[in-house]
Amino acid sequence: MLNKKVGLQPGTLLYTGDRQSTIEIPITHYTYNHESFKKNSFIFRDNLFIELHPSHVNWLNIGGIHNTELIKKVGEAFNIDSLILEDLLNNSQRPKLEIRDDYIFITLKMISHSNKKNKYEYEQISFILFSNLLITFQENPFDVFDSIRCRIEKRSGRLRTKKEGYLTYSLIDRIVDNYFVIIEDLEERIDDLEDKVTTEPKKEDFDEILELKKELLKFRRALAPLKEVSSKFKDSDIQEYLGEDIDIYLRDLQDHIIIANESNDALFNRGNELLQLYHSTISTGMNEIMKVLTMISSIFIPLSFLAGLYGMNFQYMPELTWKYGYFFILSLMISIILGTAYFFKKKKWW
Repeated sequence: MLNKKVGLQPGTLLYTGDRQSTIEIPITHYTYNHESFKKNSFIFRDNLFIELHPSHVNWLNIGGIHNTELIKKVGEAFNIDSLILEDLLNNSQRPKLEIRDDYIFITLKMISHSNKKNKYEYEQISFILFSNLLITFQENPFDVFDSIRCRIEKRSGRLRTKKEGYLTYSLIDRIVDNYFVIIEDLEERIDDLEDKVTTEPKKEDFDEILELKKELLKFRRALAPLKEVSSKFKDSDIQEYLGEDIDIYLRDLQDHIIIANESNDALFNRGNELLQLYHSTISTGMNEIMKVLTMISSIFIPLSFLAGLYGMNFQYMPELTWKYGYFFILSLMISIILGTAYFFKKKKWW
C-alpha cells in the first residue's frame, strides 16, 4: 500500500502490492519478423541477459514485479530512470504516459473477471517502448494477451509485418477491448438489480447495490485517466516511437477509450439512480403499509369509542336495559364499517 512509501526518497524501488516473494518470475523474450518467430522463456534467478535482434521485433514480457532486484537489473540494463521504475512498482499508480529521451513509458490497469462472483481483478500493466524493444511489466503472468501471442506465433493479421509500436498499440487495444466486456457485465448486473428492486426489494439487494457502486467507482478511477493518456497519442514525440503508419489505429483506439469512458459514466449514474430507486420503492411500500394501517385505525376508532362508551360503569344508561340495545349497537358498528369502507372505495384509497 502507499503508506509503505511514506518517508522514502524519490526513486526508491518498493513494490506496494501483496508480497509474493516465493513465486518465481517468468520472463519471455519474443523476437519475430515476417519470416521468423522465436520465443525464449526463462525464470529470473540472479542474472539478466537479453540479446536483442536489431532486424526483428523484440518484446520482453516480465510476468511479475514483486522482485525489486529484477526491476533494478532491468533498469540498469536498459538505462531506465529510477522514477519510472518506482511508478511501475506502485500498483496504485494512476494511468499515465511519459515521454523520455530514449523511450516512452505507459502504465494502465488491466481488468478481468475474478474467481469470486461479481468481483473483478485489477492488475497494473506497464509498457516501456524503445526504438527497437518493448518491455511489458505485469503483476501476474496470467493476462488477456494470449490472443496477441497466438496471432504472432501463427503469423495471423498484421503483427508479424509491423514494428514494436504496432505491438504496443495491439496490447493496449486488447486491454481496452476487455473493458467493454466488464462494462457489459456491469450493465447486466444493473438490469438484474433494477428488476429485483422494482418487484420485490430486499435487504440483500441494498447490499448488492452498495457493492456494485464500489465496483463502478473503482472502474471509473481506472478508466478516466486514459482519456488524458490517449490525447497524447497525437504528439510527434509519441509517433516517433509508435510510428506514423499506425496513426489511424491510434485514433480508433482513442475513440474506443472515449466510448468506454462515456459508457462507464452512464453506468455510474445508473448506479446512483438504482440506489434512489431502491429507497423510493421501499418508501412506497412503507406508505402502502401505513395507508392500510390508517384505514384500519379509521374503521376501529369509532367502534372503540362505542365499545368504551357502553363499557362505562354508570348506573343509569337507558340503552343497557333496552331489549334491542345489543342488536342496535351491533348494527350501528356494522353500518360504520360498511360506510367507512364505501367512503374509502369512492375516494379510491382502497
